[in-house]
Amino acid sequence: MMKDTFYRTDDIIQIDHSRCLRMRFNKSSCNTCVKRCPVNAITIDDYVNLHKAICSECTVCASVCPTGVFQIPTIHFNSIIGRLRKIQAPVLSCTVRPGLAAHEKTVCLGFLSEEHLIALLSFLGERVQMNLTECNDCGNGFIVAFLRERLRSVAEKTSVNASENIKLVEEKADLDYQEISCDRRGFFRELKNLTAREAMGFFDNTKGGQHTLSYSDKAVPLRRELLNSSLSALSEDMRKRVLEHYYFDATVDETCNYCFACVGMCPTGALKSAEEGPDTMLFFNSSLCTGCGLCESFCMKDAIHLKKGFSGVLPFRFNSTQGVSPRVDSEACKGCHQRGTVIQAGIRSF
Repeated sequence: MMKDTFYRTDDIIQIDHSRCLRMRFNKSSCNTCVKRCPVNAITIDDYVNLHKAICSECTVCASVCPTGVFQIPTIHFNSIIGRLRKIQAPVLSCTVRPGLAAHEKTVCLGFLSEEHLIALLSFLGERVQMNLTECNDCGNGFIVAFLRERLRSVAEKTSVNASENIKLVEEKADLDYQEISCDRRGFFRELKNLTAREAMGFFDNTKGGQHTLSYSDKAVPLRRELLNSSLSALSEDMRKRVLEHYYFDATVDETCNYCFACVGMCPTGALKSAEEGPDTMLFFNSSLCTGCGLCESFCMKDAIHLKKGFSGVLPFRFNSTQGVSPRVDSEACKGCHQRGTVIQAGIRSF
């Protein structure tokens, strides 16, 4: 019987076990969520356990997991950005304290990763404020330090002073908030616009409770999708720095035996094998890679290598990880002992 597990519609934080590196490969040592949980509410054994009696719903776990195990289906961050763009001095806050002044409210802001912050910098040309004025009296007040550190890290990696554009407001006297009024005609106009944007796919329409657990499914975490969508709106210099610090290159050396088990193991679909003429080759898409390293740790030949920083021109296309590789003999593979070894090496088979 699963403990504290899968999707319930009343859960703020929902868990997809099929995304977890430890669930996909039993020799993975990843414990990022366990180490980073401020209240020690996460354990990993046969499943990823989020202990509700301890969890403070700070949502930090959602911001640190490289593969999107922890999901918050009630947050439609794309639509939040779209509405904040219309406001001259937009204010974002949480719903934990209902009296907080804000134009948009979400769950606790601990889910805001560096990728979320870059998206805010990219799409909100003017300053955005985060109303943290009541965090000192909240059990999740530690997220202020988390956000401050993430802004510092973004500034260090991109050379953009993120704190100038994303202001963490801790004192009410420092908050520049102007309530936006909307007459009846404006209300229906905005409702029409929201419906149109949803129809065009502007919203993240993830529905809680409809996910099916499948280890063969490939999915890119929302924060990676946000980063990908932000690239075109960034200045050339900032774009180069983002590619250098948040994207990856993959190479394969001559020890590769072309079993392509890494393709099945990759949780995001960043690796694929395809035939080119008489050859079968391994291809890599940097925009789909979160740098989790599962392909490296799973490869029995230690043949695949990830390196931080994308040096190519187009991170959104599949590029060859090496020169031309020999054609894989499918008949020979049927009798190869590696097929059994690959399946036995991981908890899950594909």
